[in-house]
Amino acid sequence: MISVSKLFFLQKTVLRAVVLLPLAAALIFSACAKQEQPAEAKLPVPEVSESDKRLIESLPEKTLTFNDIRPVLEKRCIVCHGCYDAPCQLKLSSHEGVTRGANKLKVYNKMRFSYQAPTRLFIDANSTEAWRQKQFFSVLNDDGNHSAEENLKRSLLYQMLNLKQHYPMPDSGPLPADMDISLDREQVCTRLDSFGDFADKHRNWGMPYAVPNLSEKEYKQLVQWLAQGAQPSEETRPSAEAVAQVRKWEAFFNGSSLKERLVSRYIYEHLVLGHLHFEGTGREFYRLVRSRTETGAIAEIPSVRPYDDPEGSFYYRLRLYDASIVEKSHIVYELSDARMARYRELFLEPDYKVTKLPPYNPPEASDKGDRFWVKVKKLFGLYDDKMLTPFTIFREIPAQVRYQFLLDDARFFINGFIKGPVCRGLSALSAIEDHFWLFFLKPENPPAPYSQHGLDGEFLADMDQYLHLPTELADTSRLFAGWIKYWPDEQKYMQAKLDYYRSQKLPRLAFDKALDDFVWNGVNMEGEANRNAALTVFRHFDSASVHYGMQGGTPETAWFIDYPVFERLHYLLVAGYNPFGTLGHQLGARLYMDFMRIEGEDNFLYFLPMDDRELLYYSWHKLRGKTSPEQRKATRAWLKVDSVGGYSTQQEQPPANDEQKMAKAKRSRDELFKNLKQHLSAVESEWSSPGRNERSQCADAASDRAMQRVIDSLHNKVLKNFPEVSFVRVKGSVHTCDRAYTLIRNKSYREDSFAKPGQRSVEAMQEDTFTLIKGLAGSYPNFFFDLNLQELDAFVAASEEARTELDYRRVLNRYGIRRSNPEFWEMSDWFQGQHVSAQPVEAGILDLSRYMDPQPEDASPNP
Repeated sequence: MISVSKLFFLQKTVLRAVVLLPLAAALIFSACAKQEQPAEAKLPVPEVSESDKRLIESLPEKTLTFNDIRPVLEKRCIVCHGCYDAPCQLKLSSHEGVTRGANKLKVYNKMRFSYQAPTRLFIDANSTEAWRQKQFFSVLNDDGNHSAEENLKRSLLYQMLNLKQHYPMPDSGPLPADMDISLDREQVCTRLDSFGDFADKHRNWGMPYAVPNLSEKEYKQLVQWLAQGAQPSEETRPSAEAVAQVRKWEAFFNGSSLKERLVSRYIYEHLVLGHLHFEGTGREFYRLVRSRTETGAIAEIPSVRPYDDPEGSFYYRLRLYDASIVEKSHIVYELSDARMARYRELFLEPDYKVTKLPPYNPPEASDKGDRFWVKVKKLFGLYDDKMLTPFTIFREIPAQVRYQFLLDDARFFINGFIKGPVCRGLSALSAIEDHFWLFFLKPENPPAPYSQHGLDGEFLADMDQYLHLPTELADTSRLFAGWIKYWPDEQKYMQAKLDYYRSQKLPRLAFDKALDDFVWNGVNMEGEANRNAALTVFRHFDSASVHYGMQGGTPETAWFIDYPVFERLHYLLVAGYNPFGTLGHQLGARLYMDFMRIEGEDNFLYFLPMDDRELLYYSWHKLRGKTSPEQRKATRAWLKVDSVGGYSTQQEQPPANDEQKMAKAKRSRDELFKNLKQHLSAVESEWSSPGRNERSQCADAASDRAMQRVIDSLHNKVLKNFPEVSFVRVKGSVHTCDRAYTLIRNKSYREDSFAKPGQRSVEAMQEDTFTLIKGLAGSYPNFFFDLNLQELDAFVAASEEARTELDYRRVLNRYGIRRSNPEFWEMSDWFQGQHVSAQPVEAGILDLSRYMDPQPEDASPNP
């Protein structure tokens, strides 16, 4: 492991390179510019196929609009072209996205050393001309000749669809060798004038990419829409039910008192990713934005972060979100009369005063010249970039009030970390385990009578200097700021928190009493239970999902989140994270996320017996050899605090060896989990009702029992070829009794959290587990299985007996749906229908960009 001193030296070296390389590149490019370069040869624009010429001879009398073809786009195109990571930034979820076109720059770039201007649809530009200035090129006919044939001939979108017609997918077996479906594959973003060359080199790359072709009807609809000029639909307006709600909520958020203005700022900075919804408005969603206008058309301020200085007066507005809803970024937050009453109860009725409004942090510089001088100042230590933290900005709002606001909708805010733009790919997710539970300490922590103010009160004001985040550095070139700048502060904070607890002279408690006193159980004064009190997170290799309740078998780890951890997670991964940021920005967020994970897990371990705590601590973190002795001393100090008792394991005979000691520690952990389930017994599990959307004639649980046998049989088997997230359809006696399940493979990472599946040891794979979810979980299905109830046992047996690549392919071909399978779209539509039926408001379009063309991790036999 690299030492902190080596990291500091490496950072300085890389920083010098970041500053000097652009100067060298500028000299090289300026020299080259003096030489006349031959113009790039333009290949002729491809023609319209004869069959499509016949299509446009029979165009419908009514001009097709975007809403007419939206269903086709949602089922076949937006499943890959709906978010930041859409190939070539081509977002097809709205007409504005289609007319914006494509861009060769990637949003997600792990090697970005220089500033990249944000290109957020609906925010960073509002016209086609403005997008062209940002290097987006058209996928439609923009040459001024708008005959039907010319509209097709000069449409890149048509040419990609037509290419697939000429070179369709094979209808069985693996994908062609030249089709790369990996998450970070190299992009080839061709323009129309080079499409002929592209088609010659990549004949299999027509749209939709790496999946079966469109049906004849779907293709005809899209071609005719493009031939008619790709017309938009009429502007969508708020429903009558929503208009009054929008007016009422905008009045609330724009209250005039200092208290109202500070509270509105706090709420806005936390709902920035939310799709706001009013009861009774169907699938109609809004975004809370800052606008220059108080009424009428909204002029959204395109700040990179919600706490950037708006540089002038503004108003909070609710902006209708008219794009198709994709699951991977759909985070629903309900606004209602009850919600407004809760806001008043939490924020406005308590007797505290706001004496002045805090300043905003400076926005990220948009002028490259400004950025150059900022870097020079940083290089010579003349630039102070430490910004105000939320603990300072919102200091006059009681911390317990802020924390209770987060607890009320904990899953929504955790989903911000999971579904937000930060959470993409292996490197982003490697900070967390594949399966763990989340619990929350009470807002009053430590509770009375143990403390006067609580950890989350006056203590935070004193600790603010240690609670800064690396994302506040914005577009930083400091690659290892997370370790060099913030790790020492984290250690000082952890030591100060331990000293604070010690100063309260907390008694040694029986652990069930400790849970009652310290852990939030979600039950309010009226006895109503809030199911946000216990959550489950599943990491699916390069994506994740969060669910209500304690799902799955016993996990290896759990977190106890307190207010300082919760708030920092939000400002690290949501409010402060810029997906267009530099490598230093991305790496700083990733490294600091490790600190938050460790702190959450350490809070959980604090409730275990001292001896067991230390064993689990080192098995989880493995800090020996990774940090300096001084840092280890600060990290380990709390391990020796004898805080809880009453465990049955404490009455056992002392273990004789290390193996027995670890077994005892795990029994203590499991005893704590058992008591947590009792403590949280009022919390309703999201998936507690099997088949909750099935009709009465499907009430028997035969498929549930059969699927549980699948889990029991596969548990502890080294099935290294299984996908992370599999959607399973189990066919019943009649079609209406077909059921949907999710089979989740939770992998154990012992060697390195960055390890890829093929790099893991057999010992690690033997600790993998499977979780069965009734219904659908996750935004990115990796594979579909289509099974009859009677063949589940045969499916299990075949999976267990697979030893070679050929064996595994036989299992897939018999029970699974490969990308090349002609039934692929039928299965995709069925699962999407089940998803919307089960969750009419929360469901979005499932993403198929990570659907596997499964290959085993290697071709050698399983042990």
